[in-house]
Amino acid sequence: METTNMESIPMSVLVLAPLSAITLHELVLRRVEVDHLALPLIVTSSTIYWALVYYIGFFSATVVTASFWIPLWLYIATYRAFFHPLKDYPGPLGAKLSSWWAVKQTWASNFHYHRVQQQLQKEYGDYVRTGPRELSIFDPAAVQPIMGFQSRTTKGPFYDVMEKSLHLNRDKVFHRQRRRIWDNAMKTSLSDFAPHIEMFTDQLITRLREEEGKAVPLLEYVTYYSYDVMAALAFGKPMGFITGQSSDVAESILSTFTRGVNALGLMYHMPWLMNALGVLTSIAGPMREWRDFSVNQMKARMALKDARPDLISHLINNTANNESGHNLLYGESRLIISAGSETVSSALTFVFMHLAVYPSYMHAIRKEYRKHEAEYNCERPLPLLDAVIQESMRLWPSVLFASQRVTPPEGLTINGHFIPGNMIINMPPFTIYRDPRNFVDPDSFIPERWTDRPDLVLDKSAFHPFSTGPYSCAGKGLAMMELRSVVGRVLDEFDIVLPEGFVSEHYFEDIKEHFTAGPPRLLVQFVSTK
Repeated sequence: METTNMESIPMSVLVLAPLSAITLHELVLRRVEVDHLALPLIVTSSTIYWALVYYIGFFSATVVTASFWIPLWLYIATYRAFFHPLKDYPGPLGAKLSSWWAVKQTWASNFHYHRVQQQLQKEYGDYVRTGPRELSIFDPAAVQPIMGFQSRTTKGPFYDVMEKSLHLNRDKVFHRQRRRIWDNAMKTSLSDFAPHIEMFTDQLITRLREEEGKAVPLLEYVTYYSYDVMAALAFGKPMGFITGQSSDVAESILSTFTRGVNALGLMYHMPWLMNALGVLTSIAGPMREWRDFSVNQMKARMALKDARPDLISHLINNTANNESGHNLLYGESRLIISAGSETVSSALTFVFMHLAVYPSYMHAIRKEYRKHEAEYNCERPLPLLDAVIQESMRLWPSVLFASQRVTPPEGLTINGHFIPGNMIINMPPFTIYRDPRNFVDPDSFIPERWTDRPDLVLDKSAFHPFSTGPYSCAGKGLAMMELRSVVGRVLDEFDIVLPEGFVSEHYFEDIKEHFTAGPPRLLVQFVSTK
């Protein structure tokens, strides 16, 4: 029977509820990482609330629930602000209290959180508290202690989201074993895959020839290229984007990725939310479509008899032939496509845009390419071409997300700063790459700093566009092959012409952070030089 007055609620309940909240915080929330338990906690608390509504009525249930949650929130806020192990590190008060602060800053800055991080460094220094248990570190001396091969840190809760793969897992032993398989696969298959990269570059150039002199969407075209390359790598066949032969399902999947970037730019600050939504979106919707497509493609690839040796065949042959192994392969096929495509497409876009803004380098690369055309191989570096790619990645890294690491239980001392155990630490790449202590004139595009002007690089260890240490990008070699192939061969045939009235400052200021860097959409012309 429903009751609607405070007198009907036993005083012991009103006392026990806040005490239970405090006990929960002290015994569990302070000591256990709950990011992966978000959905069970939400479901459990909601079930308890509605059970109370059924037995004691809406008003009484709300009062009892509030007497638990309000003291819990107040207690957590007090602890985080004044008693947390990171209490002595400077940072905005909102960041100390909740990760929602970073979400708010991302939204308020129109997805320019990398600029927010720059301002934080200027205001608070090299060690800034940017979350309840998170430090953002801008000190290049921290690179090796945090990410190096001898580092005692582990991956942060972000890497528990979605599904298990080489990248998305926090088990050091598993990663080390799986990474060895990936490295061997890359080592033996990259040379064989080079002709396929050149084939897709042929297709891209053919399309540009057809559109010669017309205004074309730069980001869209290089995205078509990168997704086709990665699909061929993961499944043994492309999606047909470059040639215009893609299926409706493939188009829908690409649309899901391109339209979902804003949501990812907000959610990656809160792994618990990504975990919860990952479970829900796997049941139905666009992400379910992507999962089903990738599973079907991988099953077809696994069923091939006498398939040519390539990356995915090496992974299949070195993965257990059981449900767990198959799920790992499904996850890694999605990793290959989603991670490899977005990063390469943004890198290509930025390289082309820098060359269009600074055409003297465009002409110099063309000259260098033609000089070495006879012995050209996308696996081998060309000094100026590689320098331009490096400098573009320094100014605008494809991944703006600062990789999470967790300090060991005993804590970690970096450059005289003691960081307590089990704290999340990260190193924002954009801010570090733009730091004048690391690079002379850091905001300027100067490829010579990677060739004959090494004096313009003050701390080379600060630059790691493919990360560093045991968790560095396994596909670095492949990405560089794609970049060399597309940039060198496209510039051999075309000048890139920007639209009338284009203002480079406005374009680069509009680059957004969606975990990866989000280039603005722009129509450019590819004008033949032959």
